[in-house]
Amino acid sequence: MTITNVTTYDAPLPGGHYSQAVVSGNLIFVSGQLPMIPLTGEKITGGIGDQTLQVLRNVLSIVKAAGGDLTSIARTTIYTSDAKHWEEINRVYADFFGSVHPARSIITVAALHHGFLVEIEAVAFVK
Repeated sequence: MTITNVTTYDAPLPGGHYSQAVVSGNLIFVSGQLPMIPLTGEKITGGIGDQTLQVLRNVLSIVKAAGGDLTSIARTTIYTSDAKHWEEINRVYADFFGSVHPARSIITVAALHHGFLVEIEAVAFVK
């Protein structure tokens, strides 16, 4: 089976040795995304709501570049630096996905790169 790397300028470019996503068969594996503005690399350092929304936008941009859409996102893993953020993350996530309900995990971690409050990775499928 062939693995294809996905790159889009509609999401932050990788800062290390990894791809924004890879496609294998009809599956899209999106690397963990941080709250950064595409192209400029500006870091969103506001509250958890603003950070979560930007991360979800970045994830969706990558999924679209790989041939999927919002309804093809099957699973997300959310990493947050504090469990107190769960309620606001869930509110923004529910607004963003609407009637789409991907499988999901939320994991509390000690810290995230650049002091961010949230990081999200996803698995989707090509439409």
